[in-house]
Amino acid sequence: MSTVVPFKARGIRAALREGMESRIPMRFQRERIHPGVIHGFVIGLSRDFCLIAEIGDALRFDGYLAVAITDLSLVESDPAAEFVLKALALRGEQLTVPEGFGLEDWVGIARSAAACAPLLSINMVEDDEGEISYVGQLADVEADALVLREIDPNASWYPDTGAYEFEAIGSIGFGSGYLEALWQVAGTPADPLSPRAPASDSLH
Repeated sequence: MSTVVPFKARGIRAALREGMESRIPMRFQRERIHPGVIHGFVIGLSRDFCLIAEIGDALRFDGYLAVAITDLSLVESDPAAEFVLKALALRGEQLTVPEGFGLEDWVGIARSAAACAPLLSINMVEDDEGEISYVGQLADVEADALVLREIDPNASWYPDTGAYEFEAIGSIGFGSGYLEALWQVAGTPADPLSPRAPASDSLH
């Protein structure tokens, strides 16, 4: 396997562009939202958003995450890129890029994600707690919000839906092992939806 040469991009957008073109493992930080580091490949890029194919701690691909470019505080090539590439290859892990994925806005992202996987994780930015994740099926789209029929951590469906305003969304994830496990246990919701709670009560 060829040696990974660190690139010399300047600025977040340039680093994202070069990372996507080079197809090398990257590290991402969003210090304003979350203290942790995201590991993965840039596989989609628009004016305002990027799509990351995440690499989990077990060095396997583990779903996708769409984030706003303005929230990124650091984008750089992974210092362990050669090791990561070799480990992925030895484990038979292949990078899969969803075709025609819309990254123009949160609506396009949510609809594209819903076409790829049955469950989404809409991660909302809470002032004191960073991101709080709400998992479920995309049920509808409103003028200023995504409407989700949620599923709880025990794989039980809520009877109603919740609306999540665009301005508070930090990221949208889909296709991870955890989300797949929730879906396998819960299956398609059998009960009809109850009338939706008022907007002030929409966050469970």
